[in-house]
Amino acid sequence: MATVGVLGPGGVGGLIAARLGAAGHEVTVVASEGTAAAITAHGLTFHGPGTAPSVTYPTAQPWLSAPLDVLFIAVKATDLLPALQRIPAAMVGGATVVPFLNGVDHMPLLRAYYPTASVVAASIAVEATRHRPGVIEQLSTMADVVVAGGTAAGVETAELLRTPGLTVTTQPGEDTVLWRKLAFLAPLALLTTVANAPIGPARTDRATSLRALVDEAAAAAATRSVPVDADAVAARLVALPGGWQSSMLKDFRSGRPLELDAIAGPIIRALGAAKAAATVEVVQAILAAGR
Repeated sequence: MATVGVLGPGGVGGLIAARLGAAGHEVTVVASEGTAAAITAHGLTFHGPGTAPSVTYPTAQPWLSAPLDVLFIAVKATDLLPALQRIPAAMVGGATVVPFLNGVDHMPLLRAYYPTASVVAASIAVEATRHRPGVIEQLSTMADVVVAGGTAAGVETAELLRTPGLTVTTQPGEDTVLWRKLAFLAPLALLTTVANAPIGPARTDRATSLRALVDEAAAAAATRSVPVDADAVAARLVALPGGWQSSMLKDFRSGRPLELDAIAGPIIRALGAAKAAATVEVVQAILAAGR
């Protein structure tokens, strides 16, 4: 069994920590002092779809103090730099680092911060939420993980994530993993947030914007030689349950910082503002609404 660390036990990080812990792995979660104290006192409660709540008891602390085999990073992109201070590079050493972050720009940063680690690109498609510190609910039946499996560390990461029953596939290159996720996530996050509504009413009221956002995300992926089927992405967004809310929409409604640069920034930078006009327009509208 692996020794696993999870930085950021929110919706995604808490899900990973709970499911790997239930599968018998030794798990340490690293979080703020208050969250670490809550998990230490009460454990990590996880509600899966259609199952009774389960409780695991990972080690919880505000900084990493022991070596590990694999570190999952599941904080918001807006919180990444301060969160990394909780995980010293010397403690990580040659471990595998797996970021579940939105966007594509975090990979070189993590490689610079952890120069002797193996940083493996991964993405997860799931709707999960943290109700309060240490209480996590997986809202969607889907929990699909894609891992860049072109290295030994990538293959081992995929096998680790299969042990708790997650659906895991691999892609040979990290650009493919990250840009294909972004091509789906960016239209979903931007459209629901600018509409201030779940995907059902958002896609009905703003069908033209939805298609334009998808096309621009696919075009941006193409600049990295990543083919994206825009029709398939649009169809997938149309097929989502109408009540599905993006994490950006939840952050917008709660007044928390938005991952606008992590999600929209790569598209605008790849295409230029003129060719990413729909994305730019939506970002501007979100910023204006948040004032």
